[in-house]
Amino acid sequence: MKKTRLILSPFAILYYLITSVRNSFFDLKIIKPKKFDIPLIGIGNLSTGGTGKTPMVEYILKNFSNEYNLALLSRGYKRTTSGYVKANTNSNSSTIGDEPFQIYNKFKNINVSVDEHRPRGVYNLLKENVDLQSIVLDDCFQHRNISLKLNILLTTYKFPFYRDFILPCGNLRESRSGYKRADIIIITKCPHDLTDEKMTGIRKVINLKNHQTLFFTSIKYNNELLGKSNIEIGDLKNSKVLLVTGIADDKVIIDYLESKNIEFDKISFSDHYNYTFKDIQKIESEFNNRVIITTEKDYQKIQSIKRKNKWYYLQMEVDFLKEEESFKILVKETLSR
Repeated sequence: MKKTRLILSPFAILYYLITSVRNSFFDLKIIKPKKFDIPLIGIGNLSTGGTGKTPMVEYILKNFSNEYNLALLSRGYKRTTSGYVKANTNSNSSTIGDEPFQIYNKFKNINVSVDEHRPRGVYNLLKENVDLQSIVLDDCFQHRNISLKLNILLTTYKFPFYRDFILPCGNLRESRSGYKRADIIIITKCPHDLTDEKMTGIRKVINLKNHQTLFFTSIKYNNELLGKSNIEIGDLKNSKVLLVTGIADDKVIIDYLESKNIEFDKISFSDHYNYTFKDIQKIESEFNNRVIITTEKDYQKIQSIKRKNKWYYLQMEVDFLKEEESFKILVKETLSR
């Protein structure tokens, strides 16, 4: 690993210089971000992915969309369209991206739109929804051309930003020092039994600034597998099970199944993988009569593909290890401005 980093270090230095110069233009106010009249909440990371942005987006929408008129704006990663697209009944994971499509299906009371140019996306959302009170922006930490009222940075317990390296030596999209822009830092995918002592140690390493608050979260799964019909996870102990994933980090779901003493085989695809009929056909022919479990995001993407086997998905949720109410207060204060 050290040898690989040494070989890639010239490219990492170049990438660091490019991103640092760009950030300095914003820091020195040479480039000024676009401001809007409503508070914008951004959720993002310093790394290339797998930090749990979608569960955090869903957490905020679940807890606040009944009280406030909210919308979601995402880039719509790997979609086949471009520009501003508003989700509707004809949308799918190809036209708006897998994560926005999942959220659109779960939260019927909010507007979901995608646009690679965030200011334009916000402008269009406000134009279409004059009573909109706030917009949640997914994966926008590096999109500094838009002004956020609350900037939330996610980093995982296992691979925190302060132990990572800039691309291509590591997974960071910019320098570690970028964390200083965050208002809230959340250590995600923590073990449920994380001690106060370890939390304190992480807090010291990060060296929080005066305006920053730190939280720790875990991922929890419902014990019920969802699909065309629902079953309890305990009913699978004597079944032949196959786990199929197309996400950046499937360790959490693997650990969960193992904790339930479920024996399974596994097929992993790349993050945001777009399944084809041939993929499903091959999986089902090679693993005939298996109970197939996948992630919620993957399950949404295969809905239009004909399947023979019983496919189920596990729905994940954010679980704050402590101080959940403090987090909710910070979000509510932002929404009430």
